[in-house]
Amino acid sequence: MNSIEFISTSISLDRAGLRWEPEIGDEVTERDAVDRVAILVDPQGHSPEQLRDSFIWLPTVEQLIDQISLRGGAIYHVGLADDMVYEAVVKTPNGVIEVQSPNLRIALGQTLIQLLQVEFREMVH
Repeated sequence: MNSIEFISTSISLDRAGLRWEPEIGDEVTERDAVDRVAILVDPQGHSPEQLRDSFIWLPTVEQLIDQISLRGGAIYHVGLADDMVYEAVVKTPNGVIEVQSPNLRIALGQTLIQLLQVEFREMVH
């Protein structure tokens, strides 16, 4: 079950520029009703652009790790910290990103948001 915190993280990923290539089996939430979480089963003839306009992608842990890797991030540590929160430590060409969260998926999502923000800044300058 998804928490509103992860949906919020996914909205932030979307706003930070994470481009989703829709695939059957992806977990999504409706843009106009974020409490409606579903699995993409049948795109019903919609184009990828139409799907992106209608849904927000809720990436899995594996998909988040793939997206981090695609941006040059190397997972250094992922696991429980001493205070029983999840910690994600990712080495990037621009330094180390460290995030702690009560949920692993959120920790990786927050890490990816930081990578996207760096990526966006580099594209602008």
